[in-house]
Amino acid sequence: MVRSMKQYLVWFTILLLGSIGINVSSASIYPDGSIGLLQLGASCIWLMFLIGSVVFVREEKTLLFVFNYLRFGFIAGIVVYVVTFFGRYWLGYSWFDILSGIQYPFYYLFVVPLFGFNTWLNIMYAHFALFAGFAYILLAIGLSVRYKKLEAKQLRY
Repeated sequence: MVRSMKQYLVWFTILLLGSIGINVSSASIYPDGSIGLLQLGASCIWLMFLIGSVVFVREEKTLLFVFNYLRFGFIAGIVVYVVTFFGRYWLGYSWFDILSGIQYPFYYLFVVPLFGFNTWLNIMYAHFALFAGFAYILLAIGLSVRYKKLEAKQLRY
C-alpha cells in the first residue's frame, strides 16, 4: 500500500476529493438526479481504499488518522440524520437553522463519497447518511480489533 503517512495522506486526499467530485452532483439534487455507474464506481473505489486502510496499514500515526476519520464519519451520519429528522418539527426557529448548518460539511465530507451505493438502496439522503455512519463504525471496529492484534503481536517479540 503506502510506506509513509505523507504518501497515505496524498492518496487519501486525492481519492476523497475525487469521490466527492464525482458524487456531489447526484447527491446534491437527489432524488431528482440519477445515480449512475460512475458514481457507484467512485464509491466502490473509496470504500475499497478504506477497507484496504483497515487491513494493510501498519504505521501507528496512519492507523490513528484512519480511526479518527471513521469515528467522525459515524458521528457525521448520526448528525445528518438527527438534524434532518427534527428539521420538519423545528423548521423556522433561528437556533435550529444555525445548528442545522453543521450538517452540510459532515454530509459532503463523509456521506457524499459513499453516495453511489444509494443506487441499490434508493432511500432519502438522511437515511443513507445513517447507513453510511454505520458502515464507518463497522470499519472503525474492525480497525480497533486489528490494532489490538497487532499490539499483542508486538508484545510477544
